[in-house]
Amino acid sequence: MDEKIKKYRRYGFILYIILQVIRKTLKIRIIKNDKIDEVNESYIFAFWHNKLVASTLCLDYIEKRAVLASPSKDGELISVPLEKLGFHMVRGSSDKNPTSSLISLIKLMKKGYSIGTPVDGPKGPIYEVKQGMVYLAQKGKKYIIPTGTAYKSKWEFRKAWDKFQFPKPFTTMVYLMGEPIEVPVDANIEEYCLKIKEELNRLDKEAEKYI
Repeated sequence: MDEKIKKYRRYGFILYIILQVIRKTLKIRIIKNDKIDEVNESYIFAFWHNKLVASTLCLDYIEKRAVLASPSKDGELISVPLEKLGFHMVRGSSDKNPTSSLISLIKLMKKGYSIGTPVDGPKGPIYEVKQGMVYLAQKGKKYIIPTGTAYKSKWEFRKAWDKFQFPKPFTTMVYLMGEPIEVPVDANIEEYCLKIKEELNRLDKEAEKYI
């Protein structure tokens, strides 16, 4: 294994430990949608890249769950804690060779896996929905579940492209699940990207009301 990869995996392990420690202090409120049946159905949970921590912690009750992570060093960093928290990792990119990643994810969904994915990842631009996961919902015939997150107190890494957010210890975290979105076979993908973007932004603002 490349030394840089090893280094980032070590960082990933440290991140996992930090996440586990802070998790024990958080007041987490998950507001589900009555139309979602995670026990009998699989879904594509959509969220912004800077809210990755919330989805990681709040979707861990789903038995079969998978996530797409880029093969980059940053991908290694987030893969370690996700693996340790029980997520099945698919290494790939929405930018490079997206067809291979799409096929892998569709196969997992057929086996009952729900997919969690930051729709503006892995490199942005921030708050712009990439087409890959919309295609996944269309081809895999699965609903997209947009989610919103709010932290009462958080660290925000403003120099990162996504302005990554990390909850502070003992704070309140709200995770809100929106209405399931179906992507028809004849759908205009760009229109659905815009629709999901607007819904994610709305849900983030809605989640703030519960803080």
